[in-house]
Amino acid sequence: MLEIVIGSVLDSTAERYYTVCQAERQTGVGFELTPEGQLAISVIFFRYNYPITPIRHTADLLQCSNPLCLLFRFADFDNLQEEPGKYQLRIAVADPVALAFGLALAHYLDSKHGGGWLVEVYSDVWPQFTDLLAMAKPLEGTLRVYTSVYDSRVVVADRVVYTLQSISVEALAAKKEWRGGKMCRAATPEFAAVVDEDLREVVEAVWEAGGYLSLKFAQEKFGEKLLRAINAGLLRLDALTLTVRITELGAKALGI
Repeated sequence: MLEIVIGSVLDSTAERYYTVCQAERQTGVGFELTPEGQLAISVIFFRYNYPITPIRHTADLLQCSNPLCLLFRFADFDNLQEEPGKYQLRIAVADPVALAFGLALAHYLDSKHGGGWLVEVYSDVWPQFTDLLAMAKPLEGTLRVYTSVYDSRVVVADRVVYTLQSISVEALAAKKEWRGGKMCRAATPEFAAVVDEDLREVVEAVWEAGGYLSLKFAQEKFGEKLLRAINAGLLRLDALTLTVRITELGAKALGI
């Protein structure tokens, strides 16, 4: 089943519940790809002009070196936890990474467990991939796509939820306060007076480069240290420009 939710977040329960945001437990994203999952990832890469050779496991993305693959480097490729529960998918929350993983995971869970699962992703590029999304319609579980984009191609879904149905853009702008649903709680890391020297090296390099570095260069130079600095809130990933940028917390850590 395919759901598209426009404007807010729904409360749901499922035996196996996976979301790209903070949840009760975290899980890696290491799992074998079904033929449908391989197709989804290959097509998404191809349409972004970054064709890749066929892969059989999500961890194979680590062997890919094109710029789009760099976003997948921020995934945790430990084995997917599959016992019943509610989990966070530890991947970069960026288009089209979440959508690609969501599609691949939905087909994997359906082939292995049948129904009783829910995969939630956030994507604003979904209208470009309605042919792939249509492949999720016969699945016994539910692939749910949250979005802020309305497109007439929403009819591809089995279920569409409009949580802003009665509010025009003008009326929304005139409101003094708007409370929409949130995908997840923002996790703000606590500032530490002493920063790991390995992380300080990474943050200083970004600062000295003018406050940002290309993701490709930073990944090649610092490897796992870069991911640790991002997880610590010292740097942030800009998925649109494929750069890493220093945060206010990172500047404070350097005494700036």
